[in-house]
Amino acid sequence: MTGNLFLDILAWAGIIFACFLFFLLVVLKIVRHYVHFPAPAFVTVFIASRLRNVSQPPNLVASWLGLEKGMKALEIGPGYGTFTVQASKIVGESGEIHALDIQPKVIKNLTAKIEKLGTKNIFLVVGDAYNLPFGDKTFDVVFMVAVLEEIPDRQRALAECKRVLKDGGLLCVGELFPDPDYPLMKTVIKECEKAGFVFEKKFGSWWHYLVRFRK
Repeated sequence: MTGNLFLDILAWAGIIFACFLFFLLVVLKIVRHYVHFPAPAFVTVFIASRLRNVSQPPNLVASWLGLEKGMKALEIGPGYGTFTVQASKIVGESGEIHALDIQPKVIKNLTAKIEKLGTKNIFLVVGDAYNLPFGDKTFDVVFMVAVLEEIPDRQRALAECKRVLKDGGLLCVGELFPDPDYPLMKTVIKECEKAGFVFEKKFGSWWHYLVRFRK
């Protein structure tokens, strides 16, 4: 009897916790709909948690980016560098990974991490997606994970991505549920096609995916 009571309490606790999370996500979604701001720098450490790495494996996501040795790629909104580091391993010493974030604190934290790892082919810069500090047709690949929906004027940002991409270059957009800004895959495809990109391939499932486009 005691065992059954314990299981009942555990089940109800799980239901209540799930309802609380759902309510919290709904509230955050509503707030984010009206107020746009990037994820605070201190959140990036939690975003790069072990649970995140299990639900969205960095090596798997990096393998979807279409990167090859010697390529030059740009990541917008690198956070704690979860995918930045994996991408740098793929392009190798002859390649380059440039990571841009609008928050100086994010770049400062990531700089410390990169220096500790001793990685030499990652280059960090503070900037915004509306005015990328790079020349036309600079990169083979531009990618962002759980970032696009945080940008208020997505078409303006995508136009900049298109500008800095080489002809035939790749744009990769990844998302993860339950990010408060999480969009459906079809929403991302529609947004990027509107900006003139050509859909090429999709990876993952509805809750953890990456969509690849060609310029």
